Amino acid sequence: MSHMAADITVVIPARNAAATLDTVLGSLVADRPVIREILVIDDGSDDRTAAVAKESAQSRGLPLDVVSVRLGSAGAARNVGIERASGTSIFFLDADDEVLPGSLSLLGSALAGQPLAGLAVGASIRRAKGRPDKLKTPHGYGPDRRQNTRRYLRNELWPIAMGSALVAGWATAGIRFPETIGLDEDTCYWASLLARADIVAIETPVLLYHHDEARMARRFITAPRKTFLAIARELNGLAAAGVEQGPLQWRKAWIAQRIARQLIKHRMFADAAGMMRAVKAHRELGRSWKAAQYLARIRFGRLAGNRPDISVDPAAPRRTLIVSFDPAYPPVSGADLRTFGNAGAAAEFGPVRLASVKPAGSMQPPDRDIRVVSLATEADKRSHSLGWRRLKGENRIPRAALARLKALVREFRPDTIVVESIPLFKLLQPLRPLTRQLVLDMHNVESDLAAQAPGNAPPSVSPDIRRLERRAAAIVDRIWVCSKRDRERLNAIVAHRTPIEIVPNGIPRAQGSFATLPPPPGTSDGFPVILFVGHLGYSPNIDAAERLASIILPRVRQALPGARLVLAGRSPDPAVRTLSKLDSVVLIENPDDIGPLLSAAHLCIVPLRTGGGTRIKILEAMAAGVPVIATPLAAEGLDLTGGEDLLLSDNDEGLASLTVALCFDPARMARLRARAHDIAWSRFGPRAIRDAVRHGLGLDGASR
Repeated sequence: MSHMAADITVVIPARNAAATLDTVLGSLVADRPVIREILVIDDGSDDRTAAVAKESAQSRGLPLDVVSVRLGSAGAARNVGIERASGTSIFFLDADDEVLPGSLSLLGSALAGQPLAGLAVGASIRRAKGRPDKLKTPHGYGPDRRQNTRRYLRNELWPIAMGSALVAGWATAGIRFPETIGLDEDTCYWASLLARADIVAIETPVLLYHHDEARMARRFITAPRKTFLAIARELNGLAAAGVEQGPLQWRKAWIAQRIARQLIKHRMFADAAGMMRAVKAHRELGRSWKAAQYLARIRFGRLAGNRPDISVDPAAPRRTLIVSFDPAYPPVSGADLRTFGNAGAAAEFGPVRLASVKPAGSMQPPDRDIRVVSLATEADKRSHSLGWRRLKGENRIPRAALARLKALVREFRPDTIVVESIPLFKLLQPLRPLTRQLVLDMHNVESDLAAQAPGNAPPSVSPDIRRLERRAAAIVDRIWVCSKRDRERLNAIVAHRTPIEIVPNGIPRAQGSFATLPPPPGTSDGFPVILFVGHLGYSPNIDAAERLASIILPRVRQALPGARLVLAGRSPDPAVRTLSKLDSVVLIENPDDIGPLLSAAHLCIVPLRTGGGTRIKILEAMAAGVPVIATPLAAEGLDLTGGEDLLLSDNDEGLASLTVALCFDPARMARLRARAHDIAWSRFGPRAIRDAVRHGLGLDGASR
């Protein structure tokens, strides 16, 4: 094999693959002599994918480079690898599969022995949960390229698994993976290669790949019509590579039938009927026994009722629609962070749609299981709204937004609809008949907030909001609250026996870099640097910021002249903007990333006098190892112990005194940093929130 030394480029597209990459890279060690380079195309990961890849490669002596992109599809990531490859042949490998020892050498020898061959393919072992391993051996390929392509598209040959084929660089010149589809993109690529070049097959297994049936099912049932049309367009494009129309039409009908099968399985009979229309249009597949069977199942299913039944299959994907007033992505304020965090947890069990009444931007989350939808446009601000009367604290909802929401429900067919808070009360009754399970996520007990207005300040919501809370409890199937305290308050208000589940706020951006306690910040920019983060247009936060800057900070600076206050958040009120003119007060408006601010902060002071729920700003600080000093109300609902997990005082003078004392006691500050970090990640980390959302959705028996 000396003529093959360092000749192969391995391309691994990866997104949030930190848990599997080390095993994947370990499987390549035996073939190190024939590997020229390994390109890990990190597609927008928010875990330690890049770091794990580099650490694993360094420890094993593998020639690896991480290419960071934000493309959102495996096909696009592989194309980046093709463009950057310097080897004379390319090996594509998924980030959760394993190469069997010596496989690249075997494939390289086979390819070198056939000068006209553009790809060498080996056998693969498919491993699926709960099933025996299945050996898939390539057979039936011959010297006729047109025949190979035709039979491949018609499934008369075993499909080529990603990670089982070595591609000659000359064969893929000008051929790329489709970038707009997540299904059958590999089929389109392999068909193009088969139409251009010869193939050499070996019967030796070269790959162990892990088949995730639940993930595959989600791809089929998420926007099925859109998925089918996108695949059909890509297949039509193969005609330019000389592929005949016959096998292309067969493939499109087969894809429609394959999608219909999953839709029937998940009792989405109306969508399945639409797919079967494409099947019936094909002369061969439309007259098959399988097509007749599917059509009969659809007819019987629709007669029996087509409401998805979340109790049928505990492993089936669950479709969740979350409706908020403000766009939840990208998350900035506490409400956004809670809603988007819950969406991420729900996406562990199936596809999620995040719909906002206010127009959302064009950005989409990197997790393709979560899509953002706007229910209103700027023009709708002047249109008619729902209801003839709104209480103070209710949101204005354009009638057009409700019409778009109903259309979204018909298209997406969610198992559960989660509505964010009482301000969207007017959506509950229209949504009630459209879903099997309707959930109200109460970020706060709004009627409790109405009673908290300090002094003579007017309440931010109407006292009559309690009436809406009672009515809402009679409409919905479940209510989510942030804390035990909120559940006790709500139980005292509502008479209807609606289950009230605790879904606490989680650590914002928990996939970031603070899972390990970071080192303490330096003092070159002042000491202490005091951080306050929140929606700076929200009245409780405005009040807190004003007292921090005008009362607490000056008292701290009497003992610690280097103290600085950083106010960070979106939509600052004019009163907050004025504070930035004060000495040692810095305002950071709409920060793109709160991480650097937390890394530079010595303390987080949260002097809230009003508000409800659980404080995301406190969780975020503790998760980063930033000690927290707060009022008891600010920490309410977190079940934290004052003096151990954080420091508490109910007045501004006490908050300032605690700050000064802590800054003069470095040993206690170090203990408080470690304790805060440990509590935050153990009780409010991703696993805890995932379990709470699973329970809140009624999916305690579900898995993914």
